[in-house]
Amino acid sequence: MSWSLLGRFFGVPMLIVGTIVVGAVIVVVLFGGPAAPQQQSIDRLMQALEAGSGEKSAGILLPREKELWQTALELSERLRNKSTELTSEELETVSARLAEMVGSEIDRVDQITAFGDDLATQRVLRSGRFEFLIRALARTERPVAVSALIDVIQRGREPYGSVAIEELGNLHELPESKAAVVPITAVVRKTDRPETLLVACTALSVLATKGDPEVVEALSSIRLSHDGEVSWSAALALARLGSNSGKLTLLDMLDRSFWETGERYRIVDESGQVRRYPMPPNRVDAFLIASIDAASQLPDEDLWEAIEALESDGSHAVRGAAAKAVAERGGVADSNRP
Repeated sequence: MSWSLLGRFFGVPMLIVGTIVVGAVIVVVLFGGPAAPQQQSIDRLMQALEAGSGEKSAGILLPREKELWQTALELSERLRNKSTELTSEELETVSARLAEMVGSEIDRVDQITAFGDDLATQRVLRSGRFEFLIRALARTERPVAVSALIDVIQRGREPYGSVAIEELGNLHELPESKAAVVPITAVVRKTDRPETLLVACTALSVLATKGDPEVVEALSSIRLSHDGEVSWSAALALARLGSNSGKLTLLDMLDRSFWETGERYRIVDESGQVRRYPMPPNRVDAFLIASIDAASQLPDEDLWEAIEALESDGSHAVRGAAAKAVAERGGVADSNRP
């Protein structure tokens, strides 16, 4: 085959394709690529939520719940990186607007005019939207947000109170968040809702002052009156607050055989039925590590013997956590010697 024939077979088609590609690049450079949807500003998201808050027409809720749910979700996620989008002054304004929105919406979050399957769908979307508003408010990390979250707790509406308690625990470094200890303690004294008790135990462990007698008494009561994860969470919280009231529970929690026997993993299916299974290995390790961390806050020798025994555990992560706790204890002891 001659070079001229090769050129006809391959050269000419390649030249045509190359010309098309170069032309397309020139068009893109000169006139821009396909238009992409422009990201809305935080203020536009806020305006959409404020305009749709409790929106009704002739007594019927306008069909915008999914759109508003998505807007609230986007706002809560965008506020994770608030420093890149808002100045300090703008953030104060957003926090105040969100606090006002949460305060006005909480009493009418169930006011939905719909029927059948549509009612269930609308209810789920409205509830989810309100939870995202609470989380967005918390992520502003402003004092006005703390006050509004405490108000949500005091209203006693679930699951929103649990969301507010969780977020206040995340805000434990804010001095204003300490004011949440009393209302959270009041909640745990009167609720039996496991989800609420779980987040409340964790929040109190980081918000309360060590040795607070009211909190210690409330957590001790929870530990004794509940089983499973609620009792375990209460024992961990007690240890973090410097109380050995949960010692017996902690000794079990520092024993791998305790986790690997029986059906300690509990889930509730869609029908509300409780199902139990053996504890998954990754959760066993997670519980052992959390127990080491909490128990190491106490000077109890029985607990320390259990921690030291875990230095030879089969899990690398658990061995490492135990060895670190023992080493840090030895360092503290050495520093206290004359």
